[in-house]
Amino acid sequence: MVDDKSGGQRCFGIKNNSKSDSDKQKNLRKDLPIVAHEFSLDELAAEYSVSLERGLTSAQVLESRQKHGPNRLTPPKVKPAWWVVLYLEQYTNFFSLLLIAGGILCFIAYGIDQSDASNLYLGAVLIAVVFISSTFAYFQEAKSQAIMDGFKSLIPKKCKVVRDGAANVLDAVELVPGDLVEFQEGDQVPADVRVIDSYNLKVDNSALTGTSVHPYILTKGLGGAMIIPAIEATNLLFYSTIVASGHGRGVVIGTGDNTVMGQIAGLTGETQGDSQPPIVREVNRFITIISGIAITIGIVFLAVGIGLGVMTVVQALVFAISVIVAVVPEGLLVTLTVALALTAKRMHNKNVLVKNLQSVETLGCTTVIASDKTGTLTQNRMTVQHCWYDNQLYDVPAARNMPELQKMMADSEKKGPSQGWPLFDPKTSSFQMLQRIATLCNNSDFIVQDKFDPTRPLLDLEKEALSSDFNLLGLQTTGDASESGLIKAVQLLHDVKKYRAEYPKLFEIKFNSTNKYQIGIHDQRKDGDTRPLLLMKGAPERVWAASSYILINGHQVPKTEKWEAAFNSAYESLGALGERVLGFAYANLDGLPHNHPWTDQPAPNFPVQGLVFCGLMSLIDPPRLGVPEAVTTCKRASVRVFMVTGDHPITARAIAEQIGILDKEVVARGKGKVVTGDDIRNLMAIDDDAKREAAWDDILLKNEQIVFARVTPAHKLLIVENNQRLKRVVAVTGDGVNDAPALKKADIGISMGIAGKDVSKEAADMILMDDNFASIVNGVEEGRLIFDNLKKSINYTLTSKVPELSPFLLWVIAGIPLATTTILILAIDLGTDMIPAISFAYETREADIMSRPPRDAHSDHLVNLKLLLFTYLHIGVMQALAGWFGFFVCMNDYGYNPRVMYGIGHSWDDAQLLCSIRDDGTVSKCGFGCKGPNSAAVTEAVVAAAGLAKFSAAAAAMRTATADFCKEGCFASNNYSDPFSEFAPGGRGFRGFALGPEAVCSRTCSWYNGLGAAERAFYLTESTSTTSPYRNILTPEDDRNFKYFCGSAFNATLSATFGFGGRGEVDKNAEAPTGSLYYWRAAHQNVPNPTYQRHVLSQGQTAYFVAVVMNKIIAALMSKTRKLSIFSQGVLNNKFMLGGFVFEACLVVLIAYVPPLNVVFNTGPISGLHWLPGLPWFLLCFVYDETRKALMRANPGGWVERLTYW
Repeated sequence: MVDDKSGGQRCFGIKNNSKSDSDKQKNLRKDLPIVAHEFSLDELAAEYSVSLERGLTSAQVLESRQKHGPNRLTPPKVKPAWWVVLYLEQYTNFFSLLLIAGGILCFIAYGIDQSDASNLYLGAVLIAVVFISSTFAYFQEAKSQAIMDGFKSLIPKKCKVVRDGAANVLDAVELVPGDLVEFQEGDQVPADVRVIDSYNLKVDNSALTGTSVHPYILTKGLGGAMIIPAIEATNLLFYSTIVASGHGRGVVIGTGDNTVMGQIAGLTGETQGDSQPPIVREVNRFITIISGIAITIGIVFLAVGIGLGVMTVVQALVFAISVIVAVVPEGLLVTLTVALALTAKRMHNKNVLVKNLQSVETLGCTTVIASDKTGTLTQNRMTVQHCWYDNQLYDVPAARNMPELQKMMADSEKKGPSQGWPLFDPKTSSFQMLQRIATLCNNSDFIVQDKFDPTRPLLDLEKEALSSDFNLLGLQTTGDASESGLIKAVQLLHDVKKYRAEYPKLFEIKFNSTNKYQIGIHDQRKDGDTRPLLLMKGAPERVWAASSYILINGHQVPKTEKWEAAFNSAYESLGALGERVLGFAYANLDGLPHNHPWTDQPAPNFPVQGLVFCGLMSLIDPPRLGVPEAVTTCKRASVRVFMVTGDHPITARAIAEQIGILDKEVVARGKGKVVTGDDIRNLMAIDDDAKREAAWDDILLKNEQIVFARVTPAHKLLIVENNQRLKRVVAVTGDGVNDAPALKKADIGISMGIAGKDVSKEAADMILMDDNFASIVNGVEEGRLIFDNLKKSINYTLTSKVPELSPFLLWVIAGIPLATTTILILAIDLGTDMIPAISFAYETREADIMSRPPRDAHSDHLVNLKLLLFTYLHIGVMQALAGWFGFFVCMNDYGYNPRVMYGIGHSWDDAQLLCSIRDDGTVSKCGFGCKGPNSAAVTEAVVAAAGLAKFSAAAAAMRTATADFCKEGCFASNNYSDPFSEFAPGGRGFRGFALGPEAVCSRTCSWYNGLGAAERAFYLTESTSTTSPYRNILTPEDDRNFKYFCGSAFNATLSATFGFGGRGEVDKNAEAPTGSLYYWRAAHQNVPNPTYQRHVLSQGQTAYFVAVVMNKIIAALMSKTRKLSIFSQGVLNNKFMLGGFVFEACLVVLIAYVPPLNVVFNTGPISGLHWLPGLPWFLLCFVYDETRKALMRANPGGWVERLTYW
């Protein structure tokens, strides 16, 4: 262990600055301070006290293991995943607890009074709503354990270790820093390793970076001027990567958590993304607001009901729950879940797999997309773009088949070069040689065997390429990316397999990191040339250095400074485009036979200098089709797209400019920038938090367009965090294990379905099945659409809250009979409303959805004040008026004029309604039965002292009565056929009326006519008193009614037939057993049937229900657009909504006309006429809303829009 110049200590090649635990998160976001790649081999051996031949001793291993522990990743702390506990947790949110409490109270109320089954039904429905919504939520529970489990598949199992001079195969978990390990092709690297010896060693880092790049591993130290970040070092291997070829030996410099992979796992484990997606926060906010309003109103109603004495405590509690049910949209959670699921299904059809349903909407409010380059913005396949031969740069078209190539060539001849460089000419001799080298000096092959069905015939590429439907570029190949790109460029010019067969390979020197070129020697006797043909392909500067001539127009021309300048100019031009450039050369080997004993050990036994330089080819991973258009769409939608890549800044910039992420004009204005990993390291070196954040802000706020290049996983996480600090909603794409922390931290993480590793897929919220950035933009549109449609769905749902609440409000305040019931409210919220509310998930987008900025997730809420005012005070009031109109029309038709409704609702279920009339024959007021004097205060002595002997018997009867009115059972009524019990002449008695205690009240014409003057005067006098027990015996209004009905004028002015037609006379002097008089058109005396009375109310409630549901249909149509006319969106284009309307109508008919449902919902079969009162309001709502929208369009930003645009 040696001192580091920075003041800390280097422990096993890692700087170890002692820090407190509070700095852990900050340190994780920095690069691991690995310095072992800078050591010479002697320094490396001294640092680890290891013999580079014999490895560590057993004693050293024990000591190191005690200090560093086993070579494994520390598992994260997770909650026990007991499904019962997780499931029960779903029932603990405020909304669920509110509904559960309401359900329990309903069950209690039913237990106290089992005659009212509606409480039982209500409680069951409320509990069912909670069960359904909680079960949905359970299946969307946290997935953090699955994310970390994904790292387990990356842990190597076995490795070859040299200890005490002997090589043994051990479990990788036993490794310690300083161990000497050996590895070969196919091995998984067991730890972070500094290479000390290698041969043709290539490593696939895709498990770490997500990109299948095979670096060529060097063994020398990279100290001095060559100091680079460890992640870019070419003499280091990293834990869990795969040896692609070759073999080697190295020293372990990091194990377990102290590896690059361990740092990523640590970042992933400690990174906490926003626990609630924006849509969940919005719904919770809405529920909190609505629940608060509901509970407040419920408590107020509870206090008023108890205070007025019109309800018992239990009845008041159930009533308060009814009010809460009327205010809270019980179907919202189910509607939200189903709508999100439907949208996720639609996105799946667009190649986006949604793992977290709530994340669907998050894309819609995304303000920044931090996208990977390789495979997401680009095709993840190297493609030849340009070539240089005959001192001219040419374009090489990326054609998928022969018809497409021919069309491109023909278009080029007609229109000329598209970007200043002509299309290559395959007929020129120089290009013929260039493509020969690209074909023969190449070990890549097309995979023409169907791996899923080996019995199928091999693919005939020559034949298939003639079809315009064939895509050569999409074929899989063997070999590395560059060689694959070369054979795809030349296959359409000649069949690669046949061409190679014509020029068989005699010998080959494979590409290696020392020579940086590949050599192939081929037989060219097919062309009549008996000389072996040497072909070289590799780094342009190495191939140029090996050449003495250059091929110009088919002739070999000696190299001169002129040609060297031309070569350098072409090389720099192609390199500036961010393209990978390869040089090509050849030589005819005079004097060497084909059976020459070819070898390159210890040096080639044939000339490798004096070659003829043929030209250059450049390759790049080209943009995906549709990506430039998708980026343009993002710009129009005010969504910033940042490229975040580990590639070289020049390559990153070139691709960014091609697809529009970086515009030269924006860069020229100082609003665009390429930020490198070194820039971020400099930011992280700033100790002062405020200054560091200010430096980040200078980058993120000053620049409209940014490309991040050569970044590490920690850098990517920092990019996400600092954008989120600026209140931006960030979407991140990634495919490698290194992307997992950023994917988890982002507001929405998007993994690649094809190239993505399991860990990245587990950390992500969505998976792009086609790895295409354009699919993300589709997701942005879908996210905005689902927010719009949820807003519309909630607008539709809330319009019924005023008509649901107003009956309870008027019942308490004005005593008007309840125009609806709690069970009918649930029939609307969970029945008729459900399918239309869900149908908004099928609503198509409005025209401006991708032309407006993303919503501000912190201020632009799902439900705002304007929406509440619009749904409650505009449409809600009109729907309530429609319902009340239907209710009053229906009640009036059954004999209950609206003028008499005031104050009679509190006792409606228990009493008969009896009314009196004015002098002009209109209804004056109504009451329930014969209340009589306060019998408890009336004694025989009081009556006798007043000289009211004739009244004493009646007074005594009233005093001892058990009820002041008749309850159900008093009448033997014939269902609803006898709306009023009538007294008939001829001794037939009361129609359907039984004898019994109901005869306690006797204020009839006979009683009135039998009163003496003193008695009559006494009662009239006492009626003015507020305390007299006789104040209700005979009021002046009663006296006027009796005179009018019982006097001779009545007989003289009216015909002899009274009551309903066909029922015969009613004797005016009959002794009616129930008191107060009911006048029907001032024609006869009737006593209402209580069964009929309840039937009438159920009819009125049904009419109210029908009118409200009818106007919910127009509310749904109005909610289809927020500003545009419904006719521009389409009235009949949403078939699911139309089906919802049919469902609504059918459900209303069933509730109104099916007897068992009449019992459940307390409804009645209303007449056809009682369906009509809601129609005028239906038309009024439609005209009103279309006028409002027209005014908004005519005057954008005007007062109508400011007040009503929700």
